[in-house]
Amino acid sequence: PASKALGQPILVVNKPGGATSIALVQIMQSPPDGYTLGYITGSGIMMPHLQNLPYEVNRDFAPLMRFIEFSTLGIIVKADSPWKTLKDLIEYARANPGKLKYTSPAVGNPNHIAMESLAKEAGIKWVHVPSKSGAEIITALLGGHLDFAATSPEWKPHVLAGKMRLLATLGQKRSGTFLETPTLIDLGYKTYAPSFGGLIGPKGLPQPIMDKLHKTFKEAMNDPNFQKTCKQFDVDPSYNSPEGLAKDIRDLSALYGKFVQEYGLKKE
Repeated sequence: PASKALGQPILVVNKPGGATSIALVQIMQSPPDGYTLGYITGSGIMMPHLQNLPYEVNRDFAPLMRFIEFSTLGIIVKADSPWKTLKDLIEYARANPGKLKYTSPAVGNPNHIAMESLAKEAGIKWVHVPSKSGAEIITALLGGHLDFAATSPEWKPHVLAGKMRLLATLGQKRSGTFLETPTLIDLGYKTYAPSFGGLIGPKGLPQPIMDKLHKTFKEAMNDPNFQKTCKQFDVDPSYNSPEGLAKDIRDLSALYGKFVQEYGLKKE
């Protein structure tokens, strides 16, 4: 729908690597003419806190709008795990400090932050073993090499197939697919994993171009195909204005900065 409204084909180019930082560098270096836009998530916001990168999220981009949030970040165990609920897992961790090992997609990702925040809130200790990909997480968990994982929806087909168990989700609201599974907030904790997807351009986009792009993509969110795709991938349509997305990015970057300082993480 956005392509039709703009009268231009929209070419989606995947730029793997660097937890989205490679793609964001390209966006930053593109001319501010409205022809090159990008997708920003928590990973790209976190990376400048962990690596020396040429971009600064609050300085080098023009926020256009937030359009999705993720409610299916979750805590998963193997189906034959002795822990049937999150309460079981936490009670075991409390009785066995530092014995449980878990994985997430990388150091400092929203899942990792949520797990360390939960441990602090619950007064427990567990050990984080970062993975390089969702596939690696699934392999490690199914192979019994780790006790549990906190990750995005790579686990969904395995939970539906009965090979894994979902103990809790990490969003602020329940997953539409797993409505019976509580969030950490439902279970009485304050912890959640802030995770969203936003549309950005390079800094310096002229206001008329920003206004046109914002209007076009906001209207595209009402298209049934967009709603269907969101449901297919278990993400939630979630609009925020350019100013709102800028605040989302600022707030999340500040949260990550605090986390990096608190846990003594160093830039590579």
